[in-house]
Amino acid sequence: MEFKFNDYRYSRIGKQYYPIVKEALEELGHTEWEEHYYEAKTDSAPEIHSCPELYIYNHCHQQEIKTDNNLIIKPTGPTSKHFAIDTIGYANSSSLAFDKPRIYKEYDINHDIQIHKWKEEKANKWDDSILLKWKKSKKEIPLDHVLIICQQPKDETVDGFGFGNHWEKVCQIVEKVSNKTRFPIVVKLHPSQKGKIQQIKDWEEKRIHVIKGYISIHEVLPKTRVAILENSTAGIECLMHDVPIISYGFPEYHWVTKQLQSLTQLEDLVYDLSWHDPIDSRKFLNWYLFDYLCTDINSTVNRLKQLI
Repeated sequence: MEFKFNDYRYSRIGKQYYPIVKEALEELGHTEWEEHYYEAKTDSAPEIHSCPELYIYNHCHQQEIKTDNNLIIKPTGPTSKHFAIDTIGYANSSSLAFDKPRIYKEYDINHDIQIHKWKEEKANKWDDSILLKWKKSKKEIPLDHVLIICQQPKDETVDGFGFGNHWEKVCQIVEKVSNKTRFPIVVKLHPSQKGKIQQIKDWEEKRIHVIKGYISIHEVLPKTRVAILENSTAGIECLMHDVPIISYGFPEYHWVTKQLQSLTQLEDLVYDLSWHDPIDSRKFLNWYLFDYLCTDINSTVNRLKQLI
């Protein structure tokens, strides 16, 4: 099979991850496509162009590309080396968001050791960035809190894949929880969210702990009772810390979260965590990190065998 890479979205992603995928495809016996022209059999017939059999893109979904037989690459957590490969999209537009995996492999002690190491290192998918610097929180984070995780409101996963106004949803959830729960509330804004927002000032006046800027979520999660989110890579880190998740979007890991269908459920779900299955969550996490995502040639070869 001949394959072709396309810098449809971000050349940075291509430079970092395409070489790994290329080597893995070649190990499986496939070759990179080069444009060929075949002479026509008659003078009146046009030249015949060869076409790739497999197209590879990054950070997009199938509705925005015009080719068939595609692979889509998207970096994700828990480290800057991890990336997903899918046939139709990424995050909540990927196949995994729609189709529950049938089997989770039993995790072993080596997986637990590695996850513990990532937690200790406060690993993050942006760790290879020379511009991004994580800071330590200046405020004491309250113990046994309800954590509301915000996405960047213009992020495609909540403004395109997910629909409706993400910020308005967050505000409704904060209001509902703050009026009904006895637990401390922490709102973690997306690190890139900027601007003075009156709603945030109002929350702080109510003694709601608001985390702004580039504070590592690994500092927060050891004190978290339950997390509430729509769609975020931070959910992977929640699973790493065995934090129960209430999700009102459909992230790839929603199979081991409690889906919030109505705001009327929220108070009971925050108080009573009996819906959370820590064993199932850990099995899913280990399958997701060590069998589904890619980090190197071997893991990419294994993933490609499932797809082509």
